[in-house]
Amino acid sequence: MPDSIDAPDAADFIGMATVRSIVEAELRGDAFPVADPEVAAAELLPNWKDQSTISLGLIATVDGRVVGRGTLAMPGDASECWSAVSVLPDYRSAGIGSALYERLERMARDAGRRTIQNQTDFPASQGGDSIPAPTGFGSVPARLASTRFLLRYGFTLEQVGRMSGLTLPMDADVAASSLDAAQAAATGYRTVTWEGPTPDEWVDAFALMRTRMTTDTPNAGMEQTEDVWTTDRIRAFDAIWAESPMSMLTTIAVETATGRPAGYTELGVPAEPDRPAEQMDTLVLADHRGHRLGMLLKLTNLRELSARFPDSRIVETMNAEDNRPMLDVNEAIGFVPLSYAARWKKRIG
Repeated sequence: MPDSIDAPDAADFIGMATVRSIVEAELRGDAFPVADPEVAAAELLPNWKDQSTISLGLIATVDGRVVGRGTLAMPGDASECWSAVSVLPDYRSAGIGSALYERLERMARDAGRRTIQNQTDFPASQGGDSIPAPTGFGSVPARLASTRFLLRYGFTLEQVGRMSGLTLPMDADVAASSLDAAQAAATGYRTVTWEGPTPDEWVDAFALMRTRMTTDTPNAGMEQTEDVWTTDRIRAFDAIWAESPMSMLTTIAVETATGRPAGYTELGVPAEPDRPAEQMDTLVLADHRGHRLGMLLKLTNLRELSARFPDSRIVETMNAEDNRPMLDVNEAIGFVPLSYAARWKKRIG
């Protein structure tokens, strides 16, 4: 892994990021333009520098060109890991994807991991036979190359997610009335928004909420070991993301009586305005649910997005199909389905 994308040894990492970006845009459809290679790499690099997760990467080259990539993310103190494999369209059906995946699985076994997991994307318009998710929500087309590939290697489908998109700017009257209604329902709470690093007064509470994010969201049959965040980790995370061309916009809901945060939401805003802003985490702590805080958080952050980044044209968000409460919020705001994701699991130890 290079220290920066300007480093002399960064070419392979940039090539890996380029393959990821091209294949992601292909699978998700026209709403996801391909990022500039160096921008894509710069946006990925902070995740690879996060010391709480061991990240390993493989590339496949043909005549010096990176045409395939394989990645393995192994969270600390966990039995599970996440793999990903991508091959450029012109180089498929040549065994490259298989070679990458088989090496990744060996690496996971050697590291003592017992479960390997994977997420594959596919466009919204698909026909033919499908495999239903065991949650009872959503399905994945059986004819997809990714479906056939993972079934061949012994993976089982555990959950289906939905990628939704919201076109900006929102209708001003609709946005204002929806925000007013959410604020009226969230009596006893206020919102605080910031761009960039976490303010000192919220670091402790934010560490707790990030930890709860790993256990309080629907994971169906996917394995998710509690990912503990500390104040030091929050600071390290902020420092890493300060190097990224992507801006982070965060809104929290605070209980007025206690001064304690009750939930948060984040938007990752790319440097290229024609690419979607990414709705990242959204969480309302269990003790504070039932006050429309999810709606309040998202609408407040979207308002701030339009004010601070007026050139943004679309926001994307991924939710499990069985996470109806959050999908209800998104649909009420105006998000529509863009693409879907299948989440897979395989026992390897």
